[in-house]
Amino acid sequence: MLGPLQLFAMSLPAGDSSAGRVLAEIDRLTTHHAVRILDMLVVQKDADGTLVESSIGGDEDFGELLSGMLPVSGASRPGSGGVEEELWARAQALPTGTAAVFVLLEHRWARGIAIALEQEGGAVLGSALLTPELGLVIGAEVAAMEDASRSMAEAQASEAAARLTAIAAWADTEQAVAESTRIRSAAAADVLRTLTEAGLLEAAATDEAVETLTRAGLIVAAADQAVDRALQADATAIAFADRAAEEIIAEDAAAVAAAEARKADVRVAASVTPAELRVLRYLPTRLTFALIADKLGISRGAAKSRAERLYKRLGVHDRSAAVERARKLKVLP
Repeated sequence: MLGPLQLFAMSLPAGDSSAGRVLAEIDRLTTHHAVRILDMLVVQKDADGTLVESSIGGDEDFGELLSGMLPVSGASRPGSGGVEEELWARAQALPTGTAAVFVLLEHRWARGIAIALEQEGGAVLGSALLTPELGLVIGAEVAAMEDASRSMAEAQASEAAARLTAIAAWADTEQAVAESTRIRSAAAADVLRTLTEAGLLEAAATDEAVETLTRAGLIVAAADQAVDRALQADATAIAFADRAAEEIIAEDAAAVAAAEARKADVRVAASVTPAELRVLRYLPTRLTFALIADKLGISRGAAKSRAERLYKRLGVHDRSAAVERARKLKVLP
């Protein structure tokens, strides 16, 4: 059961300077565990007087719960008692260019009081507190979000280390195979060319020699065809053989380059720290950084900082791109 929920609104000048200080105070408040920030929504009053959703401090992960509760789209949830309409009306009365910040928080310190009141048939009074009915609606949503993220985190925790080990072994094997193929193919082409130039390999024996080398795995199909064409005419035999060798080397160079790229991906995946990995496991969920921080027992600022370091490490700039990149690197399933 959630503790009593409270919704309050603040006005701020446009810009990020004052917003950054507000975020710092919210982070400080959550570290005491007396309250929990469930959601935050920022709206900006445009020149035409309309309120539009915005972000605070460049952070866009808030707003999931409040955007459905406040009458942003002209509708509101049942059981609210008119609190959100009253605060929304105050926001509409703000001057142009002003931002309104709505914060939804849970009073953790009052959970025991709320339970006792419910058992005794009492109720929490006060115009700034959300009704128990609305608290049940939001509590169910938060519980569903936390259950989904917990299941995902548990499944990913057992897979992450095994995936990194498997990726490293696979990349090393791919590189070894590519290098071996390049050496065998180039050597086989050189042998056939040398034997032909020296007159030690007659045209009648060429097909049999090529077939034998192919079955033995010493020449790939592309080299087989190229050498066969080269030996059809003595005048162009050397040119065709050289071309075949160049094609083989080019193909194998591409294979080696691809293997190097995979090894680079492995190094990036292996460089993700345990602290960053714990935050990463929650990024595919709908949880805000405030809720992620709460589950990890850290401040929201610390969770956000770890996520930003992870973005830089993965070479991305936002949450969705980080999830996509992590899945490509097999760090996330």
